[in-house]
Amino acid sequence: MSFEHNNAVTFGALDPRKRTRAFVNRLCQICEKPLHERFYVLLRPQDVSVGYAPEPGLHPPCMIYSEQACPMLSGAVTTYREGGVIARHPAGRPCDDPNCSCPVTAPSEEDERRSGSAADDWDAWMLPLEKYRLRHTAQGEPIGIELPSKPLRIRRIRVSPARQRALALLEALQELGL
Repeated sequence: MSFEHNNAVTFGALDPRKRTRAFVNRLCQICEKPLHERFYVLLRPQDVSVGYAPEPGLHPPCMIYSEQACPMLSGAVTTYREGGVIARHPAGRPCDDPNCSCPVTAPSEEDERRSGSAADDWDAWMLPLEKYRLRHTAQGEPIGIELPSKPLRIRRIRVSPARQRALALLEALQELGL
């Protein structure tokens, strides 16, 4: 579902056409095949707070691949890139290939907001396919997968040091019965 530039994936930038197709047809964002009985969605804390996953679901093996291959999920990068996602020629020139699907627009509001900021925490929620519901914009465009109140499983993917401390404190409080 990511943009591609010179046959290389541009991590951190979903192609809006592919994203919409995946949402509507219940396709995996990695292999683009139909999701099965159980699938994962990748979430940041802010996604949970708004109640939907803004990226298409993934098959369990595709989620594991993403966790290893994506620099943000794997922990290979600690901050978001500066200036958002605009694919450029390695020498810094704009892409001049009219058939390239790379992003050629200005950075989004979210790109601007998180530019250079610390990487978010990420979780993977396993959901049952029978709970697959889309959230739409006022214009009817799908923007995400609704989150049920009880996922089948929550798997921590990327945990910041601050979150590790908070989770340890919560665990200690639970052990004390508080």
